[in-house]
Parts: sequence; structure tokens; C-alpha cells
Amino acid sequence: MKKIVLLFAFAAAVALCAGAQTYIDFHQMPLVKTPTLMPDYYPDGTNLYWDHFFYVTPGLWIGAGPGFWVDPAVQHNTTVFVGGRFCDAAATCVGVIKMPQNRSVPSTFTPVSIQMSAGWVPNKVTITGYNKGTFVGSTTIKLTTKPQIFILPVAWKPVTELVFAPEPVLTNTLRPENAGSVVLYSVVLTTH
Repeated sequence: MKKIVLLFAFAAAVALCAGAQTYIDFHQMPLVKTPTLMPDYYPDGTNLYWDHFFYVTPGLWIGAGPGFWVDPAVQHNTTVFVGGRFCDAAATCVGVIKMPQNRSVPSTFTPVSIQMSAGWVPNKVTITGYNKGTFVGSTTIKLTTKPQIFILPVAWKPVTELVFAPEPVLTNTLRPENAGSVVLYSVVLTTH
């Protein structure tokens, strides 16, 4: 009996030290009908920076593609995206979620899963993890315009940033939405 109690106590201690899982969606973002740059420190209480991501309410934006899914039960859900016609010709079309190094708050995280789709046309996205500038891992995912949940590699722990690089669709490069895009609906991560 003592062994079982000790084993349970050890398992509970490991779980507490591992960090809490954080589910991030964008329902608390303001309703907007034009894409707006994502603010840093979203959600409140996190140390996340969102470089080159935009947020928008698809049910209000006339430029939303089929991958900006509107849930009939929640007509005005807000999503976050990178790419499409918002790619700058002078810069690459890349979004980054990162935690700057600050000793007073968590400074690393482990990505668990992401619910995402392509915004306008199916494309691939390469997600790369780094820990303080050191490569941790990379994976390429085929996206459709239907939101799906993708589990990220367990070996990606810890990281300080995730880089999302959507690949262009080469069938018709004259259309701006063919620049490639990624729409995020939710992110699950563990902070350390």
C-alpha cells in the first residue's frame, strides 16, 4: 500500500512540475471585419509574441476564403492567420509564435496540438521549432480548407518559438490568395 501511495505521489509531483497545459483559442479577441495584426501577450497571462499573424472575424470579412470556417453555432468566431494576400512582396510569408527570454515568466513551451486549415486554397505549411535559436525539429503538413487538429512531435520540448511557413500554390501564382496561408483556430501548449 505504501508503494502505491508513493508511486501516486511521485506521479502527481511530476505532473505538477511538467507545467500546465494551456488551450488557446481566439474567442476573446474583438470582433473585426478587416484583418488586424495580432497583439503580443495573447491570451492574457502568457508571454507569447505573435509575429506577422493577423486576426479577423470571418463572418464579418468579405475577403475570407473557404478555410476561414464560420461555426453556425458561433457565427462570429475570430481566427488568426498568416499568408494569402497579406504576404508582403519584400518579406517572406512567415508567422512566428515565440516566448522572449524573461526570467520572471515562463520562457519555454512544448507545442502539443494545433487546429488549423489553409485559408483560400489547399497548401502545405512547414512548422519549425527552435529553442533559443537552436533547431529542435521541423514538420510539413498538407492543409485543406477544412479545419483539422494536428498533433506536433512529442520530441519538441522545450521550444522558445514556432515558425509557420506556408508554401505557395504554384498552379496559379497570379492570384494573391495562392501565396499559401495558415488559419489557426486553437493551439494547445505546455509552458515551462
